[in-house]
Amino acid sequence: MNGDRRTNLAAAATSGIDMLIKAAGGAIGAIAGFALPPETWSGDTRVAIAGIAAITVGSAFNDLSETALTSLRRRLGLPTGRPTDAAAAPSSLPESVDLAATAVKDDAAVRAASAAWHIDHSRGFLDLASRWQGYEDGTATNYLAPGVLLHYRTEKRGRLEMPQFSLLTGDDRERPVEHVKEIHSYLLTRAARDADASSDAPTTA
Repeated sequence: MNGDRRTNLAAAATSGIDMLIKAAGGAIGAIAGFALPPETWSGDTRVAIAGIAAITVGSAFNDLSETALTSLRRRLGLPTGRPTDAAAAPSSLPESVDLAATAVKDDAAVRAASAAWHIDHSRGFLDLASRWQGYEDGTATNYLAPGVLLHYRTEKRGRLEMPQFSLLTGDDRERPVEHVKEIHSYLLTRAARDADASSDAPTTA
């Protein structure tokens, strides 16, 4: 899917930038550490100083890289945390089932946010995984307003699974969505209807 490909390319790009920043820091430190000592110093001493400088400057560039890339990953909708040590293996089958179920729901939320690119090219509305609730059947929903959910699922088309979005509004009717402007139009209509209902409501003395 285009959304998944976009996410993978963004992740690869940030990883590449991270490697370049760290490599540049190490190279700059090594060059400076080798060039600054007097030429009368032995080659071994200058190499040792170059190594220390490479580590020091590389560490500084590493901190700079983490700060810059955290902001970049956030803008691209990618996870911002640093990798952590692997969790302990599950001690029982029920625990393993629970872990797998959580992974499936989290995966559905991320896929929904990524696939939202098909209907919304803006940023910060439908493409945030934190706003999606994933389910064990691979579907997900995004809370838009009281009584209004955006539903995500996939549909098999040949060898491809294409994302499908629809509005769930509590009236037993799914409204297919192909563009974010359709969401905007429906919410405007619903807001006007609710405003009319409020104005028609009898007032109490």
